[in-house]
Amino acid sequence: MKLIKISLFLFILGIFSSLTLFAADEGSHTAEFLSHGVGARALGMGSAFVAIADDATATYWNPAGLTKVKKHSFSAMYSDTFSTGDGSFLSKGLVSYNFVNYVHQLEGIGSLGLSWIRLGIDDIPRTTFIDVDNNGFLGDFQDINGNGTKDEGEPYIDRPTVAEYFSNTDNALLISYARQIHPIVAVGGNLKLLSQSIFENSGRGFGIDIGIILMPYKGFRFGTILLDATGTQIRWDTADKPVFTRGRRLRFGGAYQWTFPSFGKGSISADFETDQADLEEGTDSGGGFLFRTGAEYWLFRTLALRCGWNGHGFSAGTGLQLRVSTMTFFVDYAFNTHTLGGSQRISVSGQF
Repeated sequence: MKLIKISLFLFILGIFSSLTLFAADEGSHTAEFLSHGVGARALGMGSAFVAIADDATATYWNPAGLTKVKKHSFSAMYSDTFSTGDGSFLSKGLVSYNFVNYVHQLEGIGSLGLSWIRLGIDDIPRTTFIDVDNNGFLGDFQDINGNGTKDEGEPYIDRPTVAEYFSNTDNALLISYARQIHPIVAVGGNLKLLSQSIFENSGRGFGIDIGIILMPYKGFRFGTILLDATGTQIRWDTADKPVFTRGRRLRFGGAYQWTFPSFGKGSISADFETDQADLEEGTDSGGGFLFRTGAEYWLFRTLALRCGWNGHGFSAGTGLQLRVSTMTFFVDYAFNTHTLGGSQRISVSGQF
C-alpha cells in the first residue's frame, strides 16, 4: 500500500511539475498531423485513450501501455478525412491519413513497437502557361486599361495549362519501447522520426515522447504522456533553412474498466491535454486544457459500441471481434465531427 501511495504521488507530481514547461513553448502547430489520432477504437471513444492504451495503437496514445499487448499485435487504419461530399458512404476525402504498426514482446527485455503515420494531399496540380505569342514571357494578358496589372475582365493571351502534379505529405516513423517496472507501474517512450514535403522542398526532424501507466487497483488505470518532451524540431531545406519547433504537451487521464461475466465488459475514460493554442494566444477557451471523454461497451465480447467527446465535437463508433484458432481480429469503425466536415476511420487489427 505504501508503494502505491508513493507511485501515485510521483505520478501527480510529474504532471504538475511538467506544466511549468509549457508557457514558453512555441510552434504548437508544427507537424500538426501528429495530433490527429490513430485507431478507430480510440477515435470512436473521443480520443480519451491515454490511460487505456491496451492495444497496438498504444505506440501513439501512450507507449507504456504496450506491456499489456499480446506477443504479436498489429494495427492498420484507413481514413476518409474531410469528405468531398459526393454522396458515397466511403467517398474519397480531401486528405489521405493512414496508420500501420506492429508490436512484439521480447521476454526479459520489454515491448517493442514500430509505427508509420502518413498524412497527404495528393494530385495537386501545378499550373503554368503556354507562351502563345512567343515573346519569352509567361502569363501575358490584354492590359486593356494600361495599368500593368491584370484586372477583372482582362483575358490572358498565354494559355494556362497543368505542368505537373505533386503531393503535400507528412510522414512519421515511431520506434517505441515499454517495460513493466513494477506490477502496478509501466513506463515507455517513443523516438519519432519526421519527414514533411511540399512541392520541391522538404523538412526533417525528430522528437521524443515519454509515458507512464499506473494500475493501483483492479479496474482502475491512470496514464500520462509528455509529448515532444525535448521540443520536436523540423528543419527545412529552403534557402534560409528555417527551423520550426513543435512545443511540449502533456496529456493525462484515468479510466475504469469492468466486466460482466455473462454479458461482456465496458470502460469509461477521461483525458486532459494542455491546449497550446489557448496558452499561446491568451484566450480563455478550455482554460488552457482540452478535455476528452469516452465510453466503450463490448456486448458478449463480440460487438462493441462506443461514443465520446474529443474536445471539439462528438464521436461514435463500433467494433467487431473475430476469433480464428489462437488469433483474434478486430474490425473497428469511427466517425468524428469537424467544422471542415466529418471524417470516417476504419481500422483492422489483430493479436496472436
